[in-house]
Amino acid sequence: MYIPAVLAIIAAGINLTRRVWVVNAAALGLQYLAVFVLLLTVRPVSLAVVKLLVGWMVTLTLFLSLITDGKIRGAKAFFSFSAGEIFRLLAGLFAVLFMTVLLPELQAEVFPRSSLPLLLAAFSLLVLGLFQASLIAEPFYVIIGLLTFLSGVELLYASLELSTLLEALFAGVNLGLALVGTFFVIKDAEIPEA
Repeated sequence: MYIPAVLAIIAAGINLTRRVWVVNAAALGLQYLAVFVLLLTVRPVSLAVVKLLVGWMVTLTLFLSLITDGKIRGAKAFFSFSAGEIFRLLAGLFAVLFMTVLLPELQAEVFPRSSLPLLLAAFSLLVLGLFQASLIAEPFYVIIGLLTFLSGVELLYASLELSTLLEALFAGVNLGLALVGTFFVIKDAEIPEA
């Protein structure tokens, strides 16, 4: 089960590092797919599918707000990195490596029933989401960071307990964040540039 965990971490790392909106929307969709596969190990298929559908609806909502806004940027110069992107990449790599070193002991002491790949993905998504929400001011990227953080919380909670009501609350919060993000993306575009 390390493959979906690594895919979720890579998708969150792309969203943390890159600032190409089309790529970020695709990475967010991939992240939700990887979280879905991880959730299948601890949740019934019906609840895991809800997470996948909500995640893809969130991704589509944000993507469509960018299209209607006319702010979609192409994937030009994808392999050239700015100094800020290199900093965010190194910070994310350091955080994930730190998690990888600490998690086996944390799992043994605190989360003995949770699988190591699920914990690695959960804590990595938590940290990478916090990094993203705090290191950029554009609403689209802040919302992606908050959604990534929330995915980490959902994975961590799913490894501990099953609560259908809380799963519904998580779905509502995800959709609410997408609507708030859409509002701020459109509002940000309406502000005339000086």
